[in-house]
Amino acid sequence: MKIALLAFLFTLSLFAQELERVTLQLDWKFQFENVGFIMAQEKGFYKEAGVDVTIVEYERGTDIVDSVLKQKSNYGVYHSSIFIEDGKIKPIILLATYLQRSPLIFISHTEIKEPQEMQGKTIMGTSNELKYSALGLMLKHYNITKENSTIKEHTFDINTFIEKKVDIMSGFTSNQLFELDQRGVKYHIIKPMDFGFNMSASNLFASKKEIEEHPQRTKKFIEASNRGWNYAINHIEESIEVLQKKYGVTKSKEALVFEAHEIKKLMILDFFKIGEINKELTELTFRQLKRSDFIDSDAQLHRFSFDDVLKNIQSDFDLTNEERAYLQAKGKIRACIDPEWYPFEAIRDGKYIGIGADVMQHFASKLGIPIEHVHVSSWQESIINAQRRECDIFSLATETPKRALYMNFTQPYLSLPVVVVTTNEKPFFETIAELRGKKIAAVEGYSIIEVLASKYPSIEIVEVGSIKEGLDMVMRGEIYGYIDNLMVVSSYIQRDYTGVLKVSARLGENLSFSIGTRSDEPILLEIFDKVIPTLTDEKRQSIYNRWVSVVEEVSSFDKTLLYKVLAIIALIVGFFLHREYMNKKYNAKLLQLSITDKLTGLYNRLKTDETLEEEHKKVRRFKEYETAVAILDVDFFKHVNDTYGHQAGDSILKALAHILRANTRETDTIGRWGGEEFMIIFTNTSLEDAKKACEGLREKIAQHSFEKTDVTASFGVGLLEPERSIFESISLVDEALYQAKESGRNRVVTAT
Repeated sequence: MKIALLAFLFTLSLFAQELERVTLQLDWKFQFENVGFIMAQEKGFYKEAGVDVTIVEYERGTDIVDSVLKQKSNYGVYHSSIFIEDGKIKPIILLATYLQRSPLIFISHTEIKEPQEMQGKTIMGTSNELKYSALGLMLKHYNITKENSTIKEHTFDINTFIEKKVDIMSGFTSNQLFELDQRGVKYHIIKPMDFGFNMSASNLFASKKEIEEHPQRTKKFIEASNRGWNYAINHIEESIEVLQKKYGVTKSKEALVFEAHEIKKLMILDFFKIGEINKELTELTFRQLKRSDFIDSDAQLHRFSFDDVLKNIQSDFDLTNEERAYLQAKGKIRACIDPEWYPFEAIRDGKYIGIGADVMQHFASKLGIPIEHVHVSSWQESIINAQRRECDIFSLATETPKRALYMNFTQPYLSLPVVVVTTNEKPFFETIAELRGKKIAAVEGYSIIEVLASKYPSIEIVEVGSIKEGLDMVMRGEIYGYIDNLMVVSSYIQRDYTGVLKVSARLGENLSFSIGTRSDEPILLEIFDKVIPTLTDEKRQSIYNRWVSVVEEVSSFDKTLLYKVLAIIALIVGFFLHREYMNKKYNAKLLQLSITDKLTGLYNRLKTDETLEEEHKKVRRFKEYETAVAILDVDFFKHVNDTYGHQAGDSILKALAHILRANTRETDTIGRWGGEEFMIIFTNTSLEDAKKACEGLREKIAQHSFEKTDVTASFGVGLLEPERSIFESISLVDEALYQAKESGRNRVVTAT
């Protein structure tokens, strides 16, 4: 018996030694917002995953990110999915996101309702919360700083707010609101999301080194944490009991139940799986932080999720120290592309898409630096750019004698047949020699032109600017046919020319496509020849499947079996399409909320600023293009609020927004600029026409029957000047508005 007992104890000790010890640093106290990790510990999920976890509660002054980077902790939890210090993105990898919407808010006394009203007030919050969170973004946007306001470190004592020692405090929708309601304290909530600033929270993260050295341990830790969260939200009563009895949580059960249900709402489980990382939201956060100058202007968002880093580790390839140093110094690779060569590559709504885009994204993930396309309007422009060394690579190109003068070419990674497209009534033919004496179009700069010119000089080649131009000429009978590769023409015929055009011949040779690299930097050729093999057949096929539909005719087949297979495929595809649709629908809703003013439904300041930047670029680029900007302000609005109350004021602002929407063009942008001020951006509009439009709006406002009282508005209007900054142009418009008010109000004044 003694021997058996000793053997049993020895076995247990061996089992205990097998557990890997790790530390998790929380970003807050033991509360329900961290309950998933606690329940993963209590239910043994971590031990089942082979890890012995020490969960560390947040203490004032703890630098969570620094703790993880210096490996004092293996994993951490943070309120943002991006980590910044001194304008640089810290090399932290996101493992999971548990709250898809941040609970962070400002809680103010009732007289403070808008962010701009916070200036000059006493604000209490933690240094982390007021810096890089959605709260920090909002403070920066509305120019609320230590110089013009009083910023105090959080006391974590709600009485500080109740006793009015501060005007505003940071808080959580899941926490302080319950206690304030219980104590009958009146307050107002200022949510960053209502003003265009949305972030996730409870982001689990690790250092890149931790993942590189312990990828499987990290993977198991994530899975166990997800199990813990799933258990906690489905066993709220049990989880609350654990918090109170084992983790010293002194909150009442009612308060914890309130917190639990708020946390569950923020997880948005109808749209996201537990722990799912919303990459679109992280990319939006990156752009917002960059626009607010929290991040250096040349910063890039590299691989930031565990899955991306893990894939890179699993299919790594060897670069020399010289090659790695070259890439690090280069920072990014500029790709010359064809903007109208779908499904290979194209520009749609300003975005680079297609097979080539996906391949470039794959190569960028392997190389560790971004590959960015150079903006062009045609393939010929890309060729000129490559000759001028304004780009580093061709994303998809065939080697020709002329191109070899300025570009090197890698091993091919794609090969496709060349075909001829004609109208439907034209006969099929077997060889291209049968086209002798006929006009055949090809896109200017395409390699097929050089091939045809050397092999078939009797064919008259007509160079066109784009595929669509060539196919349109075929359809109108201006030329006999158009020549290109099968995948591209099939896509265009299926989409735009069904029943009109057809593939009449297939050439006996294929075109092979490679990466073209600038010949004055031969190291690029060596690098891309190494990275191309990482594009596995499986990866290549998944990219093709995303962009191409292949229809194959066969002589005989079992229709019943085919229908069954198609039905199964349809169900599977339908499931994933539905999920993708729901995710996109929710992300679209999030995006709409992030750019919309909550009260009026107009664009908020963030979106209006973005439009100003876009229009300013157009004004500077195109000499004949003009954009006018108007700022209008409700006359005597403070008197309206003081006399009739804020509800009446809000009603007037809503009605005014409706008037502006109903009497401007769809191409114009209307935004709430702040308080009772609105901005209208008149795109492609002269100053004279903009002034007329403002006069019309002024009259509509003056004639409208508002609730409680009559309302008028004053306008300042001017142009976005190409030689001036946006700030300088808007300052002149603002000065014109000031003159309109000083000269009697209810009028339009032009900036000079």
